Amino acid sequence: MSDSNPILEPGGLPLNRISTQWSLVHNPGHFLIRYAASVRSYLEALLKDLQEADDVSQEFFLSVVANGFVRADPDRGRFRDYLKISVHNAAMSHLRRKRQQPGLIDASVMQFLAAAPDVHEEEAWLANWRQCLLERVWRAIESHEHSTPENLYHTVLRQSVDHPELDSAELADRVSSQIGRPLRADAYRKQLSRARRMFAELLVKEVAETLENATPELVEEELRETGLLHFIQPFLPPDWRERGQLMDVDPRSS
Repeated sequence: MSDSNPILEPGGLPLNRISTQWSLVHNPGHFLIRYAASVRSYLEALLKDLQEADDVSQEFFLSVVANGFVRADPDRGRFRDYLKISVHNAAMSHLRRKRQQPGLIDASVMQFLAAAPDVHEEEAWLANWRQCLLERVWRAIESHEHSTPENLYHTVLRQSVDHPELDSAELADRVSSQIGRPLRADAYRKQLSRARRMFAELLVKEVAETLENATPELVEEELRETGLLHFIQPFLPPDWRERGQLMDVDPRSS
């Protein structure tokens, strides 16, 4: 199965037709493409030492390539939680090994080994996970723009995010300069509405693929816990929890 995201135009797949990818955690290529950056950033936040984070990352990724996740099981819960525990355990194992070598471990590392995971650690993991999901969505939209004539989804959405103080006419002028051809304000708003809808759909898909039983309720809960729910809220219809399908129209464009 390809790791790339299928593009979901308005009227895209309902949630019950999005397959989960729990089984693909056993595929090293899939894992590294999706999660390597998040794992590396989390280890840096955990260990507060670039060299230690590099060392543990290398050990962890080599283990994944060689062995996969032999204990990965959807019955254990969300993949996000399973991966966090795996990375934390890898850090602890690395430091315990160093503890056996005189002179290679200090008091701060000993404190890390003795301490239980705290709220700051959870916040660091969620921040890295959130960034991982958002970057994948941004890349998917950029890829769609490059492969689709007249499509400006990534360009208009990027301008909107980077310059929220500008109105649509000003943003259209900026895009016109960027693409080298005129773009009216109404055309900009139309592209932006579709881009926001696609962003929401792709984000739902990314989250659904990390849940074994991706019901609308569980996807909504996961988006809320990771601080990403606001991206899809404008598109949640009254029957979202029954159909698992977002609205086709961005209400902010009307």
